[in-house]
Amino acid sequence: MNLTHWQGRLMLRRPRSEWADATVMLGGGGARGLAHLGAVRAIGHSGLGIGRLVGVSMGALMASLIAAERDVERAESMARDFLISDRYRALQKTVLDAAIGTHGKDETNDRWLRRWRSVFWIQKAISRAARTESLLPATLLETITDELLPDINIEDLRLPLHLIAVDLKTGERISLSEGPLRQAVRASMSIPGIFPAVEIDGRRLSDVGVYDAVPCDIAIDLMSGQGELIVVDVSPTESSNADCRTAIQSILRFQELAESRIRQQQLKLADLVVRPQVGSVAWFDFTNPDPLIEAGYDAAHAVLQQS
Repeated sequence: MNLTHWQGRLMLRRPRSEWADATVMLGGGGARGLAHLGAVRAIGHSGLGIGRLVGVSMGALMASLIAAERDVERAESMARDFLISDRYRALQKTVLDAAIGTHGKDETNDRWLRRWRSVFWIQKAISRAARTESLLPATLLETITDELLPDINIEDLRLPLHLIAVDLKTGERISLSEGPLRQAVRASMSIPGIFPAVEIDGRRLSDVGVYDAVPCDIAIDLMSGQGELIVVDVSPTESSNADCRTAIQSILRFQELAESRIRQQQLKLADLVVRPQVGSVAWFDFTNPDPLIEAGYDAAHAVLQQS
C-alpha cells in the first residue's frame, strides 16, 4: 500500500476553455455523498475529461465505484439497486442488532431510520462507546464495499485514484494509491468512534472527513502542477443543530463550525467548486437517494455552464 504524506501548496488557474483532463475531488459527507454520482455525470456530459479522482470518506466509495465501472450511469444504478435490496435491509437489521438490539424485528425502512437515529442518543450507545472501540461493527462497511466494488488493487484501475484517510496515532493525512481497493475505501470511510479503524502497513487509519472533508492541498500536490481541480463539496447546506437547544446540539454545532472553517480555507485552492443543495440530510440517511443524486447533477451542470 502506497502511503504518502502531504503539506500542500497553491496552484495557478487558467480559463476553462484551456482545460484538459481535470482532477476531481469527491468530499466527505455520508449519505449526502450520493450527490457525487450526479455531479460526475454532469462533468461527463459537459465534455470535460477526468484525469484523476480523489475521494474522502463517502467520496472515496463513490470515486472507487466510478473508477471501477468507468460508467457513471451504471455506478448510479448499482448504488440504487443495492440500497433497495433485501441484502441491504438484512444488513440494516444486523447492524442495529449489534448496536442497540432489535430482537429480530422486521424493520421497515422508515422504522429502521428512526431506530438508527436513536443509536446516538440512548444510554446503551453511551455505555457501548465507553467499553468498545466503535459504536458500530466493521461488518457494515465490509459488506458495502464487498457488494459494490471489485476485489482488485487500486493501481489496477484504468483511472488514477487516490483515497484519503488519517493516521489516528500521528494525525497525518494519508493518500492511498496502491493496494487492495476495498480495504482502502473502508479506511477512508471509518468514522472514528463510529466504525473501528482499519490497519494498513502498521497504521490505524480512519475517516479524515470529520474535520477535513475536502483536503484540496493533497489533491494539488498529486497533480504536480498539471491540470485543474474540481471539488464536489457535499457538506450540509443547512444545520439541524444551529439552535443549540441541547448540550449535544451545542457540541455538534461547534464541530460543524470548526470543520466549516477548515473547509472554506481548503476550497480557496480549487479551480471549480460544486456545492449540491443537500439540506441537512444525516450522514446515515440513505432512504431517498434519487433527490441527492439529481442535486449533484443540477449543481455541477449549473457551475459548468457558468464557468
